[in-house]
Amino acid sequence: MSEHVFLAVPLPSQIKEKLDAYAKEWNGKLPFKKWTFLEDFHITLSFLGPVTYTKSKELVKQLREELCNGKSFTLSIRDLGIFGSSDQPRVWWFGVNKSNDLIELQNQIRNICEEQGFSLEKRPYRPHITIAKKFNDTFQSNFYVPLTWDQKGVSFEVNEIVLYKIQPAKKPSYEPMEFIKLI
Repeated sequence: MSEHVFLAVPLPSQIKEKLDAYAKEWNGKLPFKKWTFLEDFHITLSFLGPVTYTKSKELVKQLREELCNGKSFTLSIRDLGIFGSSDQPRVWWFGVNKSNDLIELQNQIRNICEEQGFSLEKRPYRPHITIAKKFNDTFQSNFYVPLTWDQKGVSFEVNEIVLYKIQPAKKPSYEPMEFIKLI
């Protein structure tokens, strides 16, 4: 049996709470059908799709071996953005600072996943934290999606990555399966 999984940077609880409080201020005021649940905030590194238990264990073993010398680093949440047009946004997100460490980590993970036979997304990597998604075309109010955030100094240490299992019918929807530490 296979499960849909992805690799991601987890966020500390205090950051998730801050992001969740901001999202709740806008829930119902913006035309999105799905809002990210508090425990589901993360930064995706690689979506893997359906994976068997054995294949996921092999991947985690190789990630641990090859990332054992990976160093921890700091990320800061900087701005807001959307995917899609401003009149029909598909996704509203928090952006993170341009981090060479994050890009290097994502490239390493991408290479390991491809070596393991995974077929990965071809679009350029755009690290973000999803706030809400799925445009609601029946939304009856005028709206504008904020693209600036007045918070300063929202930073956190990236010292692990997580293999998450997707469970769309549950809250939270993402269950951690494996943790891979960075030094």
